[in-house]
Amino acid sequence: MENIGWILEVLLAFSFMIAIHEGGHFLACRLLGVEVEEFCIGFPPRIVSRKWGKTLYSIGSIPLGGFCKPQGGDLSGQTAEEINAKAPVPGDFLFASWWKRVIIFLAGPWMNYFSALFIAFFVLFIVGEKIPNEKPILGFVPPNSLAAQVGLQAGDEITRINNNPVTNFSLALEDMFKGMMQNPGKSALLTLKRGGQIKEVEYKGDLKKPEVDAGIYSYHPPILGVVHLMTPARKAGLKPGDKVLAINGKNVSEWGEVSYAIHNAASDDIQLEIERDGVTHQLTVRRSYNGIGKYIGVGPQVDDKDALTQTHSFNESLSLAWGWTGKASLGMLDGLGKLVTGKISLQQNIGGPISILRMMYQTASSGLEDFLKTVAMISLMLWMMNLLPLGIVDGGQIVLCFIEGIKRQPLSVKIQDAYQKAGLVLVGCLMLFAVFNDIWGWVLEKMNNQLH
Repeated sequence: MENIGWILEVLLAFSFMIAIHEGGHFLACRLLGVEVEEFCIGFPPRIVSRKWGKTLYSIGSIPLGGFCKPQGGDLSGQTAEEINAKAPVPGDFLFASWWKRVIIFLAGPWMNYFSALFIAFFVLFIVGEKIPNEKPILGFVPPNSLAAQVGLQAGDEITRINNNPVTNFSLALEDMFKGMMQNPGKSALLTLKRGGQIKEVEYKGDLKKPEVDAGIYSYHPPILGVVHLMTPARKAGLKPGDKVLAINGKNVSEWGEVSYAIHNAASDDIQLEIERDGVTHQLTVRRSYNGIGKYIGVGPQVDDKDALTQTHSFNESLSLAWGWTGKASLGMLDGLGKLVTGKISLQQNIGGPISILRMMYQTASSGLEDFLKTVAMISLMLWMMNLLPLGIVDGGQIVLCFIEGIKRQPLSVKIQDAYQKAGLVLVGCLMLFAVFNDIWGWVLEKMNNQLH
């Protein structure tokens, strides 16, 4: 029954994202004098429908999309020849001036953007973020990190930061790093226990430099807590609960060593020795580049039984939500640019509807916070994808409207039709590739699921 609940949760969230997008188009149409023939969540065949005024409201049986069909139609649902077959009349989409049509097309994607902002705010203000209550004992200290430079060592227990007792290590570190980021050159005084002795260490360095590693990490055993979908680790057959014994022939005893060895390996082919159900296995995982760094897609096992749930004030939640939404959207645009220019692999970094639904299901089983954050990320992805200048999505229609505004007349039906078909072919090819990639990734997971 729990699994059914998670599935329903995923379908409702997916329908919500579609309804928000199409609702943006609907509201803009009504505000700008364009009638709507049908507003549908899901794709036909229809389960239920009812007409109010001039609009048919319906729910389709395939919950993977939806549409808002304006009177007279547009290029997202009809051909240029069809919508130009008769002269537009008041209430028709094409009767509206070009700038009104731009607003209508922009309304859908930007509703997705603002829904992501609202979800982020809701998590921060109402649901709360889980803050692990980890022991303030240092794990592996990476060479050349700030922690190594000031003499911190694995096993050090941090008892005070700037003379304040450490009650929650994660929150204390967050406050310390924030203070150092806001005041470059500022140091922090760490009081620690080492070998029965109390020591004080001045921790300093420029944390704003992207190449700088803070080097302060809690101890975690070398056990996989999460193996992300559609990643090299998942495709190689790794599972949560696997214990990493060695990497490239070198034994590891805690998570910090695992992370350091993966990121700093000389070759992208990582040789892992793991233990699963008391049996030792050898396997190779090939690192991939995601635009930020080399990764395989794993995370440590974290004990969150004593985790705190932290909420924020209204103003702070709004500010943090704005910051998160802006940073996430810029990251997506940067990733898209690197995909287009070939700096990152299309095969390793693109997923289709199967991956999206699997990811939503996985986070639904992890808790409300993780699930809502995933919904917010997918909403931002819909915002970005729908603004691309491709013939059959909102961004492509906006391009045509601006050209019409500049020329003071629309492009010929023949050019509009060719533009629409080119967009349809490109989007169709990308979708087929993404679905094939989803299926092939799932096949690899199943093939490598039983290690020998």
